[in-house]
Amino acid sequence: MKQNHLSNTGTMIAVTGSMTAALRAQRTLASAAIRSDIVKSDNENGRGCGFGVVFPATQQKNVQAILMEAHINVRRYTQEEWPTL
Repeated sequence: MKQNHLSNTGTMIAVTGSMTAALRAQRTLASAAIRSDIVKSDNENGRGCGFGVVFPATQQKNVQAILMEAHINVRRYTQEEWPTL
């Protein structure tokens, strides 16, 4: 199992609709020098699980702007507990 380099403390998740979108978000954030990990997140509509990227909470405004500019659809931002992939 992969060890995350970000801890649960002081982190947020940008929940996307798919693993592909999460990978795109992670690459986009890496190009802006923002560290992130891909995580599983409960899907709000009850249809399985969603994916997202976990990032430092201090970067929330930057992440929102970067992902919006990159046209990456984020369903929600949350600080819920997250499992390691």
